[in-house]
Amino acid sequence: MTYLTPSQRARRLRGHLLLFLLLAIGLLILTVLDRPLWKLLLLDPDKSLERKDWWQLLRQFGSMLTWLIIGGCLILLDASRARATSNATLRAGAWHRGLMVVLATSLAGGLAELLKGLLGRARPLETGEYRFAWMEPGVHLPGGLASSHTAVAFAGAIMLGWFVPAWRVPLFLLAYGCAMTRVVVGAHFVTDVYVGVLISWGTCVVLWRLFSANPGGTHHPWASWRHLR
Repeated sequence: MTYLTPSQRARRLRGHLLLFLLLAIGLLILTVLDRPLWKLLLLDPDKSLERKDWWQLLRQFGSMLTWLIIGGCLILLDASRARATSNATLRAGAWHRGLMVVLATSLAGGLAELLKGLLGRARPLETGEYRFAWMEPGVHLPGGLASSHTAVAFAGAIMLGWFVPAWRVPLFLLAYGCAMTRVVVGAHFVTDVYVGVLISWGTCVVLWRLFSANPGGTHHPWASWRHLR
């Protein structure tokens, strides 16, 4: 662990507080603009695009099943490469990348679902207005905040992109496409997607810091960790 002087710790704390403030301001601005943005981005109200193969591909990028398959394939790849080498780090951390991807996506998706239950804010439905389950007892209102598809898609893109930097651009484009599938059919507000991205980012950062010292972590020759040092 790198030692930080008091001034460095104070500077880091100020940076974290500034980032939190900016993210909070961003959420506030999007909350004010949520309904106009919902109307503006509602490009497919009859959801005809959902019958397209490319549309389903983007949406399933936010499915846990997709990331279980990707994580499992990554484990098989790393395990096969580890068997062919005498490098102790590779052998000890053969499962690390795949498990981290699965863990990040499952936790981010679970946190998004938990937040839906806690906040009780419904999806836009037909009018694009805010409605809350706790204000309308007895009425079934599907939860909207946050978008679990977005949280899963971005958690997978972030974690896998940190392990394989060359894949970052296509991964983030797919995650963005997944998020947009939720917005253009009116299934989610922009703030639902925004909070989903924040959940995925926070989840990945915490996991990297918790498990960076594990085999396959900071010193893994196949990982890029410089951005969190």
